[in-house]
This record gives sequence, C-alpha cells and structure tokens, in this order.
Amino acid sequence: MNAPATLAAFPSSVVREWGEITILETRSSGHPFAMGWRPAVNAYCCHTHFVVFADLAGVPPEAITVSLDSNRLIIRGTRPAPAPGGARAETTQLLALEIDYGVFERVLDLPQAVDPNDLETEYRDGVLRIQIGLKA
Repeated sequence: MNAPATLAAFPSSVVREWGEITILETRSSGHPFAMGWRPAVNAYCCHTHFVVFADLAGVPPEAITVSLDSNRLIIRGTRPAPAPGGARAETTQLLALEIDYGVFERVLDLPQAVDPNDLETEYRDGVLRIQIGLKA
C-alpha cells in the first residue's frame, strides 16, 4: 500500500486542520458543467479506501454520474427545480427560493492513488455514498 501523500504536496490554501484530521478542500472545475450549484460532501480516507458522501436530495439516481480521472473523483448531475404544482396562475407570491437546482459538478483531488476498478456507489435517502479502493 502506498504511504499517504505528505501535506507538502498540496498548496497551503487547500489544507485545513480539524482536530487530528487533515481536510483537503474540494472545488468545482473549470468545466462549463460546473456553473450550477455545488452539493455538500464529506470525505474520509481509511486504511484501504476513500469514502465520500454527497448530499444530493431531490436528484434522481439516473441523473448522477460518478467518474475517476487519475486521482480525481468527479460527481456530476442535475437536480430539477421543485415546483408547487397546480396551475401556474394559482401561485401568487414567491415567499422563499433557497433550494439550489440545475446542473452540478464536484471534483475531489484525492491525495493517494486509487484503483478505478474498485469503485462502489450507493444512493439512499438523498445521500450518495462512494467507496474507492486505494491502489496497492
């Protein structure tokens, strides 16, 4: 198993400390697909794999794609806009509009080499769980 990447390999602008855990910041890419909203993620590095959770409430499973590009995890998809239903003429006033919708993309630069053939996903209750095995 490869040793974890040293923090010196990452610019100081992307590294934060949280207790004894180092957090690598994530970003949206420059890809035009990334112009929508940005779902929240939690990411963990375990001894043999990475585990990533993405908050994708309201996103149909068929609208989500997960891919690996080298050591970069890419999560893309589209969330439809929630609508009140009924005839449009029945809606007389917008009171709040806080739920993000449209296309999204999250890119996580992983600090260790991963095995693209060891990728598992599970989508339940609006949360996408991704597990990626580390390269031996």
